[in-house]
Amino acid sequence: MPVWSLAIIPVAVGFLWLLFRTRQTHKKQQSTLSSEYFKGLNYLLNDEQGKALDVFVKLVESNWDTIDTHFTLGKIYRKNGEMDKAIKIHQGLIARPSLPERYRGKILLELGYDYLGAGWFDRAEGLFKEVLIQDEKSKEARHNLILIYQQEKDWFKAIDIAVDLFSENPAVMGPMIAHYYCELADICRIKGDISQLEINANKALRYDASCVRATILLADQVKASGEDKKAIKIYEDIEKQDAESMILVIDSLLECYENLSQQDKLYDYLVALQNRNENLFLQNVIATVLEKAQGKQAAIDYLSDKVKHQPSLEGLQKLVSYKEKDIDADKVFSDLTTAISIMQKDSVEYKCQKCGFSTNTHYWLCPGCNHWGTVKPSIIEHDH
Repeated sequence: MPVWSLAIIPVAVGFLWLLFRTRQTHKKQQSTLSSEYFKGLNYLLNDEQGKALDVFVKLVESNWDTIDTHFTLGKIYRKNGEMDKAIKIHQGLIARPSLPERYRGKILLELGYDYLGAGWFDRAEGLFKEVLIQDEKSKEARHNLILIYQQEKDWFKAIDIAVDLFSENPAVMGPMIAHYYCELADICRIKGDISQLEINANKALRYDASCVRATILLADQVKASGEDKKAIKIYEDIEKQDAESMILVIDSLLECYENLSQQDKLYDYLVALQNRNENLFLQNVIATVLEKAQGKQAAIDYLSDKVKHQPSLEGLQKLVSYKEKDIDADKVFSDLTTAISIMQKDSVEYKCQKCGFSTNTHYWLCPGCNHWGTVKPSIIEHDH
């Protein structure tokens, strides 16, 4: 069977469903409509797209109630990546002189989706704005404009529209707006505009008090200015926002404590943090701190105890690496260390809590589902 025949099957199914609905809704026109639908369907099955479209255009001219036929066909083409055909359908509808005004907004939306799928953001933006002229409360148009501005990294325009939607759905829009302000703050960081960085980061926290990214931006800036004690306080506050995200700032936290020569205090803090959040798996970090403060044997004793009660690949590898140095004659430890390293490379460090997208690189915006702040350290993955 030709490949195109397989692709046309869902189109045929969609049209048969529409035919059934048409029969139920328009019994008086059943004979004529059924004949024309089957004629158009036959063209589709024979891959004669142009002829099929001509049939359906004539149908809609005689009865605009059959417009769902075009919407269904357009969505199928769009889903199959055939944007040119979807655009042709919707452009044909919008150009009809007899188009009832009640359908205009819906067609503009569909055509906007077509242009989005084709990557023509300017055209899509224009159409969604036109929809808002007709219906200023159109959520679809506004959400799609946000996606366009997000894609184009036009954060100011994205914020303007998102703020309008905030009161309707603060739980969703709040974190989104917060990340837009974080994007602006990050631009200011690169430019060295510290004052504006702080303004944008604090605006982010006003829209989402749990925005870890904003807190990290503020803490990093304080740390960069040499105020280690103040930076420590801000970093440690992240635990209240999202304990799992402490993994993202552990290295910065260690550096601040080391700059202040507070190894013992750091050890006490890390142990308490680990006890409060068992799944953080801070064994390696704590062992490294112990080694610097009390020597290698203290680190070995700590890890030996921990891997029995809370085993992890990282902890086991760290323990073996210590003992390997003392038992050079025993190649087993070296081989085991290598094996664990390979296993760690295959493990997933971050995972999106919305769509399950897995990665070893942290993203604030999930590449899989385009949700902000949902990619978290995959700490449960290390629990073996």
